[in-house]
Amino acid sequence: MNFTQQDTEALYRVWMSQKAKMHITQMEVAKQLNLSQIELSNRLNGNLPLDVNFLDRFCKLLHINPSHHLPSLKSPTEQASSNERLFNTKLTVDGDITNIRVDGNQVTIEYRL
Repeated sequence: MNFTQQDTEALYRVWMSQKAKMHITQMEVAKQLNLSQIELSNRLNGNLPLDVNFLDRFCKLLHINPSHHLPSLKSPTEQASSNERLFNTKLTVDGDITNIRVDGNQVTIEYRL
């Protein structure tokens, strides 16, 4: 499988977050993965390509599921839903609402004082 630049960037963001949470260093992780610190750094920075074997070992060490973080491993439905954001707006009117109309992205509220 070929991983993209977006995958590398996502993995780097996860790494930065997890290393802070787990209080681990790049040197410690490299040692546990039986890699040099330079090789680990090059993979995380995109200078060396990501491969399935590295991702599997790295993600297990960080206790993360790669399919939740790497765009290439997300299903199309997960990708679509992760790009959508749901917003909610509440408002209060000084009166009794008599009618509400929705036209596309416009809401009209009729009310009496």
